[in-house]
Amino acid sequence: SRGHWTETNCERAGSGTEKEETEQMTMFDDKILSEKAKEHYEIIGQLFETYWLISYQDKLLIVDQHAAHEKVRYERLMRHFREKEAASQQINPPMIVTLNNQEKECLQNHMEDFAALGFVIEEFGGNDYAIRSVPLDLYGYTEGTFFYEILDELAAEVATGTPESVRNRIATMACKAAVKGNHAMSISEADRLIDRLLTLENPYHCPHGRPTIIAMSRRELEKMFGRIV
Repeated sequence: SRGHWTETNCERAGSGTEKEETEQMTMFDDKILSEKAKEHYEIIGQLFETYWLISYQDKLLIVDQHAAHEKVRYERLMRHFREKEAASQQINPPMIVTLNNQEKECLQNHMEDFAALGFVIEEFGGNDYAIRSVPLDLYGYTEGTFFYEILDELAAEVATGTPESVRNRIATMACKAAVKGNHAMSISEADRLIDRLLTLENPYHCPHGRPTIIAMSRRELEKMFGRIV
């Protein structure tokens, strides 16, 4: 739908050429997403209710509000998952799911992973389980579908540690919960989002590989307008 990025959209859009990505990253050598650099930011405004234009020294920075918010949420969710501090939202009545033997075994083997994501799941008798709470950032979306997607991916994996499917699903949670494109934000909201982005170790790409920010130098602009050769 308009302004809504699906996980597939994010993955597809993140596939820039290696040359383009290298050229962009060379412009980030001075850590343009840092507390020190932000002292010299001038937020110009929002474009197409999706992108934020920022003047910084001799560069024009363009921030994708969805990709930036998705990255911030993903890092927070991953931290909560690792530290087992995920926030949950109780659902009433609970969601009853009926599992086959393979799904039941998989759930029992990965109950800690589901709990770390924010699910509260209890046996309900036989092959039935009651989902009493879901991840807070997932509440209001298709919680049941999401639960089965994780379960199916976990059942197909033999990896140890943090399963890749869990990382993928956390990325999906972050994507669903992030502010969308075609959504008006105030300058103060954009400023807070940028502040949170600055705290990340790698703030330049969302979990699906799309850039959160691109930069254009003054020299590039002047070449476009024929001011320099």
